[in-house]
Amino acid sequence: MKKITLLVAAVALLAACATNRNILSEKMAKYPADKYLTKVAFGQTKKDAKDAAKAELEKLFDGLPEYKDSQIRRENILSQIKVVQWWKNKENKRYYAIAALQRQPALDVLVPYYSTTDGQLNNISSKIAAEPDKFVRVKYAVMIPDLLAKRDEIDSEYRRISFDGSAYNEEALYSFKSIYNKTFYDIKINAVITGADDITVKTYIIDALNELGFGVGENLKDYDIELDMNTHIDKYASNTLDGLYWSTATATVALKDMATGGGIFTTFSETERNGSSRGEEAKRRSLVAAGKKCAPVIKAKLIDYIQKK
Repeated sequence: MKKITLLVAAVALLAACATNRNILSEKMAKYPADKYLTKVAFGQTKKDAKDAAKAELEKLFDGLPEYKDSQIRRENILSQIKVVQWWKNKENKRYYAIAALQRQPALDVLVPYYSTTDGQLNNISSKIAAEPDKFVRVKYAVMIPDLLAKRDEIDSEYRRISFDGSAYNEEALYSFKSIYNKTFYDIKINAVITGADDITVKTYIIDALNELGFGVGENLKDYDIELDMNTHIDKYASNTLDGLYWSTATATVALKDMATGGGIFTTFSETERNGSSRGEEAKRRSLVAAGKKCAPVIKAKLIDYIQKK
């Protein structure tokens, strides 16, 4: 008898769930996913259900970093959330509610922020296009990353709202990045790297510099900056208790401006320590690490020099 009672209860529960799913499907049909963001929640009272549904949708930007302007933007967007449907399930006595956010009006909140940032980027891009001096072009280009970072903040919010997860006017974004990269690539750097026996070490170092946007190579005929780098092993432990070979390498850099007859405008050194189960590999790793560590410093030093020219 007890088994029959449990079976009847289970069938009743399944019927209640099926009924509620049908109600939910019917009500959700009015809010297609390409036009609305929606969340469903339930509670013991109508208010509980409504509050829970809104709270779920208000988690839209959870996980995104908070920035100076983001709180105002996000509050303006979240203020558009509305509870659009509610009902009571007769079988389980629970209240259900649907909260919805219309995608397009929410996206429209972000457009003025894009207009400001993209306007500044367009202004810089125009100055770069009109400037014949490649070093002056770099002075303008160094302002682009901060603006792209601001744009990226807005993009992270835009993607959360847009149906396909795309950003706003991505063609313009790619254009700004291309202008920035080309401006730096126009500064040609001739790399003279000595002290490293393995050609792979040179390749890693040159690739690290090229990834920062500069046009870097060896034995260039026409170039603006000469990069002299000497890499050498400062200290090498043949073996240690943990079974590793350790190597400490230093890369010493001098940057020369060919427009001033090759005058040195900065020098610095970077040191890295690396280990490996093989001695030669420990040496190679330390040399590569020291050289690669120089790449962002070279860019910073060069930008600082250009801005002061």
